[in-house]
Amino acid sequence: MKELLEPIRGFRDYVPPESDAITWICDNFKEVARLFGYREVRTPTVENFKLFALKSGEEIRNSMYVFKDKGDREVALRPEVTPSVIRVYLKELRSWPKPIRLFYVANVFRYDEPQYGRYREFTQAGVEILGGDSIYYDSELIELLEEFYHRIGLTRRVYKVNNVAIFKKIAKMARFTDEETERMLHLLDKGMFQNVTEMFESKGFPKYSELVMFLANAYKEGYNIDGVIAKLSELGVYNELREDIELLAKYIDMVKGIGANVVVDPGFARGIAYYTSIIFEVQVPGMTISIAGGGRYDNLTTVYGGEELSSTGFAIGVERTLLALQNLGIDLEKLLHRQSALLLLLDESIRRNSNLNVLLKQLRGRGVVIQLEVSPPAKMSRWLEYASKTGFDYVVIIGRKEAEKGMAVVRDLKRWSQTEVELNNLVEVLGHGAR
Repeated sequence: MKELLEPIRGFRDYVPPESDAITWICDNFKEVARLFGYREVRTPTVENFKLFALKSGEEIRNSMYVFKDKGDREVALRPEVTPSVIRVYLKELRSWPKPIRLFYVANVFRYDEPQYGRYREFTQAGVEILGGDSIYYDSELIELLEEFYHRIGLTRRVYKVNNVAIFKKIAKMARFTDEETERMLHLLDKGMFQNVTEMFESKGFPKYSELVMFLANAYKEGYNIDGVIAKLSELGVYNELREDIELLAKYIDMVKGIGANVVVDPGFARGIAYYTSIIFEVQVPGMTISIAGGGRYDNLTTVYGGEELSSTGFAIGVERTLLALQNLGIDLEKLLHRQSALLLLLDESIRRNSNLNVLLKQLRGRGVVIQLEVSPPAKMSRWLEYASKTGFDYVVIIGRKEAEKGMAVVRDLKRWSQTEVELNNLVEVLGHGAR
């Protein structure tokens, strides 16, 4: 029966402190999103398969958990959340004044090969701005992320950016079909640039093969946006791409103005097919995988029969964010620590004291973690050992004599000291420094 104790391959259990840290990351994300004016949306874990199959892209389509339910409907565990948000908009929110700012925290599923930072179930926390057609909204995403990362202490990060419209326009000039363009973006996302050049050559456009290889290597060669413009002019294609290049340059200036560390990677393309313009990913030193990503996906609504709608958004990988914090050497126990006390009552009658119940509410209201145990005096040493091993800051002991005097014995397990404290003063003593 040992196999029953193991999670299914690609899935994993989380226990403290990691489970607590994941909740803490999500709570901080929600708070920051609300401060920026976003409202929470919750969508089903199981959706119609076609919702994602129509436009999510080759990689996501091939990695979906797809099955037929008992009603013989073809459904899927959601591999991402953006299409679900668009569905909710078309069904529920079309009459809302725009722009509409929404956020979510959700578990998603992809049947990928498990590896570092990649599991088949993981948590995404993201935002979507619906009806925001200005590049200002794209830069707001970075501003929100900067506030979030500052709040959780992720001090080292870089935003890799590009404009996927450049590649889409090149594909259009080479007369690619929509399916061929989607395939090209998938190959670019995987870094399979030679395969992309072969696609252009097979279509009779070797000129664009050279262009793609330049864009693929520009980041490695240290080209900035001005260098890219110069090379595109040399290749005779700058005029065709001018609008998209200038938009990218403007976006970079805006994001740098926020104070974000941003680099342009002209060969960067996200594998999701619905992106239409600015895209980005967040990277941290020491990790070969991104911890967040997003971009503009105008008119995804039209895929589902809706009207045109400007949209942009991002999603963070919550578990990957946790990995990034751990790579920085952050002590999770210290990060998540809250003032705590084990309240040990040495007589059952004390538990019925109404004043004690008021006291407990006051302490917890101050943010102090209070765990209550009732035990005879003979077992007190066992509870002291338990409190020490469990990481409590204090043990508060109340026996019959202490209760009659309105007192409590407080043991400070960090300073190895013991004092008698009036019950009326216990809130001040334990609540000092609590959050």
